[in-house]
Parts: sequence; C-alpha cells; structure tokens
Amino acid sequence: MTTVQSFEATDLFKLNNVNLDILTENFPLEFYFEYLILWPELFFKSVETTIGDTSNDNISGYMMAKTEGKTHEWHSHITAVTVAPEFRRISLASKLCNSLEAMTDSPPHEVNFIDLFVKCNNVLALNLYEKLGYSVYRRVIGYYNSPADGYPLTLKKTDDDKDAFDMRKSMVRDEGRSIRKNGRNEKCYPHEVKF
Repeated sequence: MTTVQSFEATDLFKLNNVNLDILTENFPLEFYFEYLILWPELFFKSVETTIGDTSNDNISGYMMAKTEGKTHEWHSHITAVTVAPEFRRISLASKLCNSLEAMTDSPPHEVNFIDLFVKCNNVLALNLYEKLGYSVYRRVIGYYNSPADGYPLTLKKTDDDKDAFDMRKSMVRDEGRSIRKNGRNEKCYPHEVKF
C-alpha cells in the first residue's frame, strides 16, 4: 500500500533505493535541508507499507518543490520528483505530481502555475509531464552545462543533452497566461530564467 507522507531529515539516510540511479540528480545535504526548512509541506515522500507491518516501510519516491515569484509569476517549482526503479511504471510519479498540484492550487499557496526543468532528451519524463497537462514554455540553452563548459555563446546551437525544456502547467487563476503554443521554438539563456 502506498501513502504520501511528509519528508523528514532522517529520511535522507533511507534514500539509496531512490537516489542511486543514473536518472536521479543528487544534491548536497544543505540543499535538502533548505527545502525542509523553507518549504516543508512541499517536500514529501511516497512510502510502501506491507499491510500489518510498518517496520519495513520503504521510501519509493519523493517530491521536492518550492514556491517563488511575484504577482503573475507566483508559482510552484518542482526541483525533483523521482521514483525508485522497482516502483516505476505504476503511476507513482503522477501521484506525487498530482499531490503537489492539489496542495499548491489551494490556500495558502494558490499559485498561478507549476513549472519544472527537464532535459530535452528525456523522452520518458517529457511524455509523463505532457500527459499530466504540462507544456513546453521555452528551451533553456545550456541549462545543464558543467562549469567547465561555461555559458553557451549562441541561442542557435542546441544540444538535447545540455539543454532543458522549461515546462509549465497553468492553474485556473492563471487563465493560460503562463502557457505558449510554440514554446519549443522559444529559446533563452540560463541566466535569463528569473522569477
């Protein structure tokens, strides 16, 4: 049985089955703690429990999100949503995303939209987010560049392994202002992504 629960600091010691995967980005401990302190209600986990035995609860995935921006740009940002390999393909990532949407579409958050960044070549994630109602707002050239790569020199050269799609899902109060029909054709540099 799957339940969604608040993430706790001690859960960081129980994430090997989720984080030790090539598709999952790992962050420094202080980054996780910042989210636990500033947006504790938007950092939650999915837990698999065997009926009648809570001693072997497994963290099967987690959502790490925050709220930011002003006025029309007020939104929730998905920093990480990930599911352990053995729990993929059972709609768990969708459940985590839908839980975030329910939380941030109502008081006290009441965001205009939810956004996230995904590598342009991550077809599985793109399909998932599009199925959930997200669309591409713009392509961020060189978003995943390493410091050694530096900033891209032109917006004309794309690299699906280094670029990210800024994807958004508009909430009712946004009235579609945060959505573009031709978002895949819109390009920007990473330093131009501000809220």
